[in-house]
Formats: sequence, structure tokens, C-alpha cells
Amino acid sequence: MRIAIFLVGTTLPGFHSIIQNIRKEFRSSVSMRFLDPPLTRAFKAPRNQYDADLLLHELIAFASPDADYALFITKEDLYSEPLNFVFGLAHDEAAIVSTARLDPRFYRSVMESEHDHVAAAKLFKERIEKEMIHELGHAFGLEHCDDPLCVMVFSNSIVDVDNKGARFCKQCRERIKSVSGKD
Repeated sequence: MRIAIFLVGTTLPGFHSIIQNIRKEFRSSVSMRFLDPPLTRAFKAPRNQYDADLLLHELIAFASPDADYALFITKEDLYSEPLNFVFGLAHDEAAIVSTARLDPRFYRSVMESEHDHVAAAKLFKERIEKEMIHELGHAFGLEHCDDPLCVMVFSNSIVDVDNKGARFCKQCRERIKSVSGKD
């Protein structure tokens, strides 16, 4: 299995270590590419957000034909009706993750010392990695899981993201193995 990850007009902290963890979790080859943000009809000015379904549909045109799965990472805030926001979304073999609400600064967290900045950067990276694995899990065909420690548990808030595990539970791991054909 080949996964292509596209950074849409942004960079991510600690991205290379996240890529390594994605490779391990999916036991797949993972490539990374930068993509200039395309002109899009997905931005909805009254909401100041992007329609995740429409944006993903538009971005799929940029996916590599040599990849089995595509994951797009954007800093833009996303929503999908009827939800007010989403951390990410997946359709078929493609997914998108927004880093907007994963960033501690979105919640106006006070960072007064260098230690606070280091802790916030670590938390931001952990959140991004969880949501990347979660959305790729959907692209691989997984549904939401009931195991509160599984990365596939539904996250309705940033607290839910922080509380869930960073990896697949045994049951979800087995489903991924059956799709990918790798142990």
C-alpha cells in the first residue's frame, strides 16, 4: 500500500517523525508532497470556514496516481453539514485533516514561558498525528470504534482528541491488516 500525504499550503511541526509513525501504523510506504493551495469554491465566507466535502473533492484532482491513498493536510478550519466543524473527513481512499482546531493557540491557551511553548508544540504534534491516523483509518474502510483508547473513537471536541489513544486497538489493527494484506 502506498500513501501520499499532501501539505496544502502549510508546514507542520515535527512532520518527519509523524510520517515515520504513519509508516509504522499502516505498514505502508508513505510519501510527502507540498501542494500550493488551489483556488477553491469550498470557502464559505459567512462561516469563515471551508466545506470539507467540497474541498476534499477539489483536492482529489491533485492526488498522485501512484498512491493507493491520499491524505491532505490544511491549516484551514473545516466543517461538514450538519456539524459546526470537523477535525477531518474521509471519502473512499482520500482524506483531509485540518490543523486549525488542533492547534492549542486556537483555544487561546496562555503560553507564558518557553516550557509552555514546548508543551504546546508537543500537544499540537500529538493531535495532528492522531487525526491523520484516524482519517486514514476511515480511508482504509474503518468506522468509528467504541474502544475509548483507540484512535478510531469519534472526537466531538478537542478534549475527545486529547483523551483518545494514538494507535489502533487490536480489533481495528486486524481490520487494517486485512485491507492492506500486511502484518
